Amino acid sequence: VRTYEEEFTSSTAMRILGEGFSPEKKWDVVVDGSDNFPTKYLINDSCDIVGLPWVYSAILAFEGQLSVFNYKDGPTYRDMMPLPPPPGDVPSCAEGGVLGVLPGTMGCLQATEVLKILLGKEKGILRGRILVYDAMMMKFSEAGLEKLEEREEITELIDYQGFCAGPSVAGSSAPPTIEGKGRTMDEAEHVSSDTASDRDFNSLEPIEALEKLKTGWSPWVVDVRLQTEHDIVALPFTDIVSPHRTVKLDEVPVHGDILIYCKAGVRGKKACKRLIGLGVDSQRLFNLDGGIMRWRKDIDSSMPRY
Repeated sequence: VRTYEEEFTSSTAMRILGEGFSPEKKWDVVVDGSDNFPTKYLINDSCDIVGLPWVYSAILAFEGQLSVFNYKDGPTYRDMMPLPPPPGDVPSCAEGGVLGVLPGTMGCLQATEVLKILLGKEKGILRGRILVYDAMMMKFSEAGLEKLEEREEITELIDYQGFCAGPSVAGSSAPPTIEGKGRTMDEAEHVSSDTASDRDFNSLEPIEALEKLKTGWSPWVVDVRLQTEHDIVALPFTDIVSPHRTVKLDEVPVHGDILIYCKAGVRGKKACKRLIGLGVDSQRLFNLDGGIMRWRKDIDSSMPRY
């Protein structure tokens, strides 16, 4: 066993993957144990450049995914996900939860693929296939994956934290990461400056919202997080829980103000834009700036933090 007491970053990846146990014994395969998009893109690109296959896995709630990328000139992670999803679009493990045994199940499946690669058993290796495990239904399924013809060749490593933070963050002067950790599947709590489309609806600081509520303001309150997040912590006057990607017109009243909140404000903005697209008057919509975590900070510190 060879250990590295350093981070796997754009500045260290090529050296680590190129070393092996010794000059005569190089690495045969890389196993992905990461839980964030920047690291997965870094693993993919460095393996692509060095020419190593890697065994990928991702988990959330009751579902896991598995594939073998860059094996025998097969598809890579960028053929499956050419670009990372926008910040806040994919719930984190804290938001969506993870079945406790799921990491072990997917880890065993990864180990199986690694052993097959080391033994030279090419038949059945998950090259060009994505295995999906649904633990709730106790069912396996798979999807095919092909190389994208227009995908550009990877020749160098980049700033993956900035790449996964999204163009509005990467192009701003503000740091694209939170406390230097990079973006995971969690919703970023750093929000870039409002764009013109963001100003189509109203934005309220928690203190402003509380003052309006004290003076008789009675909006319809929508939590656009997942139900699992709502169960952890929520505004006590919430009327309905409806995830931002699927919030429907019939879930909000025809008249009156609507207060939208999420964890950190990002998904709330998206929910407002979705409702505007469905025909809701933008002036009726109020997004809680900073979400419930900002409410916790400014109004009620006894609320749980997640």
